[in-house]
Amino acid sequence: MRAGFLTVDITPARPAPLAGFAARTRAFAGIDAPLEANLAGFIGDDGQRVVLGSLDTLFVGAATHAAIAAAADMAPERLVLVATHTHNAPSLAAEVPQLGALDPDYRDMVVQRVAEAIRRLPAAPVAAGTAERHAPYNVNRRKPAWVLDYPALRRERRLRFGREIALAPYRKGIVDQTLRCIVLRDGGGTVRAVVWSFACHANRYPRMDRVSPDFPGLVRDHLRRRFGAGCAVLYLPGFAGSAIADIPFPIPRTVNEFLRIALPFNPYVPWFTPETFRAWGDRLAATAVACAEAARPADAELTHRHARSASVFHGTPEIALDLVDLDFGPACGIVAMTGEVIGEWGPILAPHLPPGRIATGYLAGPCLYVPTDAAVRAGGYEADRFRTLFDLDGAFIPDLDRTVARAVAGLLDGQPVANTLHPARQERLA
Repeated sequence: MRAGFLTVDITPARPAPLAGFAARTRAFAGIDAPLEANLAGFIGDDGQRVVLGSLDTLFVGAATHAAIAAAADMAPERLVLVATHTHNAPSLAAEVPQLGALDPDYRDMVVQRVAEAIRRLPAAPVAAGTAERHAPYNVNRRKPAWVLDYPALRRERRLRFGREIALAPYRKGIVDQTLRCIVLRDGGGTVRAVVWSFACHANRYPRMDRVSPDFPGLVRDHLRRRFGAGCAVLYLPGFAGSAIADIPFPIPRTVNEFLRIALPFNPYVPWFTPETFRAWGDRLAATAVACAEAARPADAELTHRHARSASVFHGTPEIALDLVDLDFGPACGIVAMTGEVIGEWGPILAPHLPPGRIATGYLAGPCLYVPTDAAVRAGGYEADRFRTLFDLDGAFIPDLDRTVARAVAGLLDGQPVANTLHPARQERLA
């Protein structure tokens, strides 16, 4: 297998709104760390390319993906872009304006720089190895709890009290605590790229008004200190839709923070301080470095498949899931799909995923959460409440589990996927 790797700086040159929180509407106040697009281009003997990219942004919208493909003179299905989902970067998805207004100049800069890098990706023989490590640094955030709506009580004098799925750590919930990596080495054994995955929302950076890649950037720095400054580092968030950082119990610094902890029936997500963020991130990074060091290279041959599921959301717009499979031989590969796939999909899709595969959401395309049937019945932000912020009007289909599992199984089997908008397509590259 031949491949080339590049890192592109996509840090904004002037202030712009950050994407991720509807209440945050002002332009950023400063830059704490650069944003990057890390690219891996796989090239066959016929000169055809498949490019995998990891971009420091909340979502890569369908229009941005199409613009990069066109500017790079690539077929869109051969351009596999995944967002790191940092909540401290400008938007690249006009489809979700409530989560951060898109700055056209910033988007045009990213399109131009990434497309230019794709056009000049080098190509040399590489080998691929995989490894995984236990990483107990995340937790499920769909907590069944009794909740008292204090803002409604204070502002509207309205009592709203009941049992619901709250956004708060839930230690009995499903979460994937495995850190996975694929390491790509050149003929001399030098590590040229690390593709790593850990299911966790990149939304707890302690300085909300600053540009930052969040923990993917911190881990990236550690991996480069180990493998060299030229190492491309591609982060894939996994099934992170219902996973957050498992943060030590915070010490209140303000009255509001004290009340969040002290008030009854008030589930909350703990917060980082700069010091606790660094300590948590360093532990995660140490695990990532150990995982990459354990990966043993083997000859690889890339197989690329792509498919689209049947519609999973009926409404405005109508949404199906795009799926991509990149196999680096029998030992390892990547399965990516659009949407914020919640961790509860892990047990459902595990029977269809071969060993050594990194499964991830956040593939470029439609912006939505992808809940399971059980999550839709239970309710909560990831199943229902997110729709207003994502400008979606409609409902999920009643048979999500079977529809998505069928699409994934058909994709990996290389067979036509029943009831999909188009069948799985496969190319084998030397």
